[in-house]
Amino acid sequence: MNCGLKALLRYHPNNFIKRTLKNPSSILTYQLLKYGEIIMENNFSKSSKPAFQTFEDVQAHLDSLGLFHMDLKLDRIQRAIKLLNLRPLCPVVQVVGTNGKGSSSTFLHSIALANGFRVGIFTSPHFISPSERIRMNDRQLPKEAWVTLANQVLAVASDLTYFELITVISLLAFSLSEPDLLIYEAGLGGKHDASTAFHADLLCITPIDIDHTEYLGNTLQEIASDKSYAIREKMFAVVSAPQQKEAWTVIEERAKSLNIPLYHAANLNLLPEHAHINYAKTHYKNLGLKGEHQEMNAQTALMAWQLLCQKFKCNFTPEAVAKGLAEAFIPGRFQHVIPQENLPALILDGAHNVHSMKSLIATLEQENIQPSALIFSCLEDKNPELLVELLETYFLKHNLQIPIILIQIPHNARAIKPTQLAKLFKNKTHICENMREALDFLSKTISEKDMHKPSIICGSLYLLGEYYTLFPNNLQQST
Repeated sequence: MNCGLKALLRYHPNNFIKRTLKNPSSILTYQLLKYGEIIMENNFSKSSKPAFQTFEDVQAHLDSLGLFHMDLKLDRIQRAIKLLNLRPLCPVVQVVGTNGKGSSSTFLHSIALANGFRVGIFTSPHFISPSERIRMNDRQLPKEAWVTLANQVLAVASDLTYFELITVISLLAFSLSEPDLLIYEAGLGGKHDASTAFHADLLCITPIDIDHTEYLGNTLQEIASDKSYAIREKMFAVVSAPQQKEAWTVIEERAKSLNIPLYHAANLNLLPEHAHINYAKTHYKNLGLKGEHQEMNAQTALMAWQLLCQKFKCNFTPEAVAKGLAEAFIPGRFQHVIPQENLPALILDGAHNVHSMKSLIATLEQENIQPSALIFSCLEDKNPELLVELLETYFLKHNLQIPIILIQIPHNARAIKPTQLAKLFKNKTHICENMREALDFLSKTISEKDMHKPSIICGSLYLLGEYYTLFPNNLQQST
């Protein structure tokens, strides 16, 4: 048995696959053996040399495709899905929007796990490795399995983009894992996103704002229109977080045109009391993700879960739901890191646009945290002038005179240069070459008595990726 098949077996922790392997006539057995031997009828012969031998080969191929290379069509991925005969055999929830997609997906994932469901989740972006994007029951797809699955996909579809290839690999992996529920977070927009290339039963729409204008349009209405095309035939419901008027009108019209029920996540009258976020917070524990803005992300997930339970005749168990909400975790969402290796306490937050920066600042004030320092960088297309203005207004409001450390985000053409960024700040800044140098400067700057007073790292998910490369263990929830 080759490494890829062994990895797939480990990915499926219950005994179902082990039992089916004893039954030679089992379709699943045949599929597993096909994947293990990298055999594809009419497409990939035993004598053919696989394109990839190691996970590093797969990663190098992905890098060659270009993370930011986009060709906004669905024909390639739909053709690959058809050739591989990939059809999810369980309910699928797609999550689109501008802000809160990852958090809403995570809350729903955690609720389903707490209820004993086997759950596959696909998220983006990753911090260190693309293996972070595909998880089954909160376990990353093993690297050996990536090799086997990527070879099978490439044998039928060599023209897929970065995001398309990873999406098809995820569908192939989940098809072997006997999930009860799949959750797909969209990458960009909705109309041409790879996660829209296959059927979803339920759609969640998080708050829509101005972002990715070069691809989605220059106005909120245009951007909302693109994302609204994720609403498609045969869905049984759409759940939307509160939206600006222009966005809500577009979503409502699209849902009506397809005769699909649209639920407003803030309309608690649509739900029984035990499906209210306030009920869960009052009767059990607080949310695992901090910040007032996370309450609506949690409510969106909660309404989605209630609708799934109604549709598929599952029990809604308030205790399990509250447990899921309390245990939800996603790296880089107001994540606390205790002092370590001569470094002060840190708060890692992926705030990278105006909306999320306002949420970060509101959470700092809500939690009564006044940071001891800031490590910051951002992308040029994320309105750096306004991000800096928001930060400096916050510093002035709380009379904070703290070290501001700017660094270059490497290997990213969209990243602003720290010298340009420094000109936007009125306060004094210090420029470092990289994250390691910034953290060393931080450790020398923060006094012993302030080690438990957190410093903030924010401005870009890619910036956080530089931190997690140095401290990969912090991608996991501390216990």
